[in-house]
Amino acid sequence: MVGCVLVAADGTVIGEGYHRRAGGPHAEVVALEAARAGGHDPAGATAVVTLEPCDAHHRTPPCTVALLEAGVASVVYATSDPHVGKGGADRLRAGGVRVTGGVLEAEARRLLEPWLHFVATGRPYFQVKTAQTLNARVTRGREGEPWITGPEARRLVHRLRRRERAVLVGAGTVLADDPLLTVRDWPAPEEAAEWPDIQPVRVVLDTRLRTPLDSRVVATTEEAPVWIFAGEDAPADRERELVARGVEVVRVATVRSGLDLVAIAEELARREVPGVLVEPGPTLATAFLEAGLVGRWTMLLAPDWVTERGALPLLLTDAPYVGFELVDPEWSIHGRDAAVTGRVRRAMTAGA
Repeated sequence: MVGCVLVAADGTVIGEGYHRRAGGPHAEVVALEAARAGGHDPAGATAVVTLEPCDAHHRTPPCTVALLEAGVASVVYATSDPHVGKGGADRLRAGGVRVTGGVLEAEARRLLEPWLHFVATGRPYFQVKTAQTLNARVTRGREGEPWITGPEARRLVHRLRRRERAVLVGAGTVLADDPLLTVRDWPAPEEAAEWPDIQPVRVVLDTRLRTPLDSRVVATTEEAPVWIFAGEDAPADRERELVARGVEVVRVATVRSGLDLVAIAEELARREVPGVLVEPGPTLATAFLEAGLVGRWTMLLAPDWVTERGALPLLLTDAPYVGFELVDPEWSIHGRDAAVTGRVRRAMTAGA
């Protein structure tokens, strides 16, 4: 999500780079290496960066040092480093570099939303994705038509998966749909070589370890990791069978409504998962709202009105919430379907 472009004094772009994975070189270092590999000297260039260059040694050396040693003349960044005291603007200025911050800051903060939330709160940023009809049904209620939306909208889902460290579903979704939960349809084949081949961790919430041993997520643990969160009293023999197939089973406490979602959020944070795409059924969607964990909601809307018996509603009818609002909504069209995404502002609970 963090990128850097190096621009020579004459306006020529001489290097580009982005942070491909945690623990890998940061965007500035990648861009500097790209410039040198192309025969360009970055001395005197301007570095345009999504995020203020870091001035602390974490898994990699500080980017400020790399920029100063390269002799860049100026740095333009969009938003400040949220780690208090670890941003490098002052260090760069002290080294004689011209620094400008806050350029396109709102756009950058939208791009960096999960990570900024993770740093500020210590918890992952949960984005819920639902596909629904005009009357808020998330299933069609009849056999032979499992999809609510068309292929263009489903491709958007793969793009959303690509952006996050983990994709999360409930056991009911695994039992009903047998999803693979990997990224397959984005980016386009001609662009795929430019992207790191990293699949999100697939997380299943399964209180009693009902996930079938022959399900597609279990059968493909070599393609992408699978973590199943289970209750403390889930069958031990079932856990052994899943572990033997490459699944990691994580035991967590249960509450009245099921697994403790707050405890799961804390465990995901401990595993350095900053952002999670939740693809829930009605029960899990309601539970995430009740727990106050939803940061963003993306709704895919099909232009259909479904009245078949068995078509499930978006949320449980006895949910205690009157509703919720999407703040700063963004609309887009994907084939015959529409999508809206926004930050979630919960409404008052019934009776409050």
